[in-house]
Amino acid sequence: MKIDTRALGDASVAAFTPRKKSDGGAEFKAALEAAKQPTAAQELDTYMKKSPAQRMQEMILKSLGLTPEGLAAKSPEEQASIMAKVGEILRQKMEEAAAKASGGGQAAGGGSPAV
Repeated sequence: MKIDTRALGDASVAAFTPRKKSDGGAEFKAALEAAKQPTAAQELDTYMKKSPAQRMQEMILKSLGLTPEGLAAKSPEEQASIMAKVGEILRQKMEEAAAKASGGGQAAGGGSPAV
């Protein structure tokens, strides 16, 4: 019986051959960046920690094409103007919800017809 020692020698050479250096750790940097991204569970946790008023405010800002960070970058006068608009929209939504809850939608079935 003959034992082929060439395979063992090839494995030893491969194990001790210097490896090509990577391009400055680009793969490692990419992995670090990916790790910084919040997971869905982290985003949900952050969202659930906000008060309903904060959630509503962010929703209204989003409908206006803004983010909280974008709002913070604006001048104080612009911030005040935008927040006044957000407050008005929020007030309207609350009035609509209150009217709906108190039965304000009676015109659909039993109310008198409009003239």
